[in-house]
Amino acid sequence: MYISFADFCLSIIVVVAVVAGIYVVITLRNINTLVKGLGKLLESNADNLTKSLALLPETIKSTGTLAESAREQIDDIGPSVSSLGSSIAQTAASLNEKTLGGMSFVKTAMDVVIIVKDYLESRWGK
Repeated sequence: MYISFADFCLSIIVVVAVVAGIYVVITLRNINTLVKGLGKLLESNADNLTKSLALLPETIKSTGTLAESAREQIDDIGPSVSSLGSSIAQTAASLNEKTLGGMSFVKTAMDVVIIVKDYLESRWGK
């Protein structure tokens, strides 16, 4: 009794499919465990998250005020520094550009925090 080439290939395909199925089941089980662990972590820190979310608007206002104050101070320093020479003026311009970049970073960070806050509020309610 001989095994044909087609039967041999079919048996190899079946073995590969079974191994892939087992791998998928194990992967899905690990993902499920990870999601459950994340859920437990969020539940155990619900009080801390609530306190953080309550302080978030004030923190965002403070950060915005701080960034605006820094920009105003840099704008006030700019003219006096530019009178000292062209090299110092270039340094001030670079500093102004970096401040604007920092402000855009702070704004982006505030937007991300607001999105996370909205998501968490929609997930667990107020």
